Formats: sequence, structure tokens, C-alpha cells
Amino acid sequence: MTITPSCSAAAPLPSPLEAEVIAKLRSRLRRVIVDGIPPDLDTDFNLLRWIRGHNGDTKAAMTHFRNYAASREAAGFVGNDLYERLHTRFPVSQYLPHLGHCTLNDSVWSVEHNAFLFVERAWSQPKELIKSMKTSDYLLHCFAFSEVLLQLILKREKCQSAGKGPVQVIVIFDLSLINITDYLNPVSGYLKLWQLRAEMWQYWYPDIIQRIYVVNPPRMSGILWKLARLFLNERSCRLFEVMPAGKEGVRELLKQLPKSFVPGDFGGDFVYTGSDGDSAGCSLRKKITTADHYKSLQHYKRKGVRRARPTHKELLPSESFHIPIFLLEGQSLCWDFLSSGELDFHVYTNEDLGRVRHGVSPLAIGYFEAAEEGTLENLVTGEYVLRFSNPSQLFTVQLDYSITLVGEGRYSFD
Repeated sequence: MTITPSCSAAAPLPSPLEAEVIAKLRSRLRRVIVDGIPPDLDTDFNLLRWIRGHNGDTKAAMTHFRNYAASREAAGFVGNDLYERLHTRFPVSQYLPHLGHCTLNDSVWSVEHNAFLFVERAWSQPKELIKSMKTSDYLLHCFAFSEVLLQLILKREKCQSAGKGPVQVIVIFDLSLINITDYLNPVSGYLKLWQLRAEMWQYWYPDIIQRIYVVNPPRMSGILWKLARLFLNERSCRLFEVMPAGKEGVRELLKQLPKSFVPGDFGGDFVYTGSDGDSAGCSLRKKITTADHYKSLQHYKRKGVRRARPTHKELLPSESFHIPIFLLEGQSLCWDFLSSGELDFHVYTNEDLGRVRHGVSPLAIGYFEAAEEGTLENLVTGEYVLRFSNPSQLFTVQLDYSITLVGEGRYSFD
């Protein structure tokens, strides 16, 4: 099965009309974002990606850009050392041996495509994976490495001639390790994770990917494609090109990409020799065992506090509710909750509901075997708002939550 891609080479330069839309989007964003557009994101090529990725809909682009910029700041995914911090200081670093990641950065480059290579291998243990971490941890992992890719793109664009146009990423996605029967349930938790990841990629990192080449497809891979189309928009679907199995797939891939650009695992000449990955440039995954399964409520034990008595709440379709909490400097906030369906959860500062202190939306908590939980630390004195929302327009969600304050705290003065 081959899906014809929407284009065959590098992304074009902005047209005169697109240049006008870039100026329009920039002006609107500067009015609605409290601290202005983050300088690294305020480039013509970056705003062009948002416009193209949202099919020229500046209203949708503006809404998603605001949410993205606020969430990026809240997650701490800023600074030149982001890639190094992901492997050491972020909570998601402990899951990297199970999730795996591409180790190539932007080192494998195609001048013709104005793009660098990203290689990913599909999960071989999807059922075990969702038992080993919270939904938010997985989304933060995807968020973080998507941001790394964007920063590599922005750095390339800053260093090279503007006449070369927007930089993009070419993905080779290897399905050789999957068991097709693990992916046949359309309502499984791990397919829900793929949906959440796809939504983040489509809404927050539009048009950074030039093409996705799917290699080593299993038998009945057409079923996987039908499931994927349920949560991919039309523009994203056009990015995929599924290679035939075996030698025919190698020949087809090398018709599309330079041989020096393609890893030897897939018929090319490139071989990664670093100690942190395999020959294709993917980190080596550790097998997940029962010892790796996530243990809930440990953050209360680490803080030395007793968990507050849980509260039950029923959220009707499209309903949301807020919990205001006043915190002193030095206090921390621990929470956990479990829902019967999809749920959006954020923590805001009350001074400005546009400033997100925590939250990756949406959180599909009801599909997983561990409660969602977390800790908010290093706070200044002020009121914070916890917001729970039911995004469904059809179904009621049952929610059980617990919120615990940690420490006596102290007032802070500017």
C-alpha cells in the first residue's frame, strides 16, 4: 500500500499572500499573549508553519499558539540546554529506556529536501508501556522531544540563508517490531496515546514534518492505517507514504531519498556509530517488566504527608469546575485523580488564567491503569486555580480527586 505524498521536495518560500497572513498573525499574537511572542518563536518561517499547518485559518492558529506557548513555559521546555536536561533533570527522563528516542539530532541532512532525518521504531510492548507511566508523563515526553525537533529547526534556519526556505524533518517510522494483534482494538489505551500524540503534533507543531516513510509494514497493516485515519486530519494523512515490505520497499524508499540519507537497516548507506543508539540512530529500549509498572501515590510518601480524603464529582457533558487554592511561598501542592473518561486538567495562576502553571491537555485518564497525579513546587505566594473540564459533548465523566497542601509556607514580598 502506497499513499501518495502531497509534495516531493523542500517546503516552498512564503508567497506574497502568505507574507501578509504572517504579518496579520504576528500582530494578533502580540495583542493576546501577555508577555508577547517568545523571541525564538517569532520568526517568519515559524509563523508560516503555523499558517500552513492550520490551512490558513489564523483564528485556529492563534488559539493553538497561545495554548502551546503557555504550556511550553509551564513545562520548562525553554533554553539552549533542553536536550541535555531531558536526559537528566526532567521527570520523563526515567522513562526514556522504555520509550526510546532518536539520537541523531540534525546530523543527517538532505540539501535537496532542506530537512534532517528522524528515525523511530514502533512500540513492541504497548500493553506494558501504558502500565509503566502516567498519561501526562507520556505526553510530556512527546512534548519535550517535539520541542527539541523544533529548536533544531529554528537553529538551522537562523544559520542558513533565508532563500533556502523553511527547514523540516523527514521521518522513517519502522514497524518491524510490532505485533499487529496488539493494535486491533480501536479503544485500547495505547491507541488513545497515539491519538493524543497526534493531536499535539498537529496542533502545536504544525508543518514541521515534510514526510513520514513507514517501513517494514506487517501483514494487515491496512487496518492500522484505517485506525490512524480516525485521528489524523487530511493534511497529516497526506504526509504518510507506506513502503511495501521486503526488497521492493527498499527500492521504493531509495527512489524518494538519497542513499546516504537512509540508514543501512532500511537499505541505505548511513550507519550510526554512537554508543547511545543502534545503527539506525534509535536508542536501545529496555524490556518492560512488572517491576517497571507505575506505583501510584508515591509522591505523598516522598513529601512525608498524608493524602487528603478523596472527593467525588460528576461532570456533565462540556461541564467544567474550578478549585481556588491560596498558597504561600515554600508550600507545595500534591494531587491525584481518576476519571471514567477523557478529562482536561490545568493549574492556573489566578492573576491571569492565560498563564498555565501545569497541564497537558487533554488527559485521557479513564483509559489507563494508574491515576493521574503530580506535585506543583517552587511557588510564589498567591491564589492558584485547578480546573477540571469534560471535553465530551455526549458523555458524563465520574471524577475522584484528592488535593493536599504541603508545608507551612511563608509570605513573599516583591
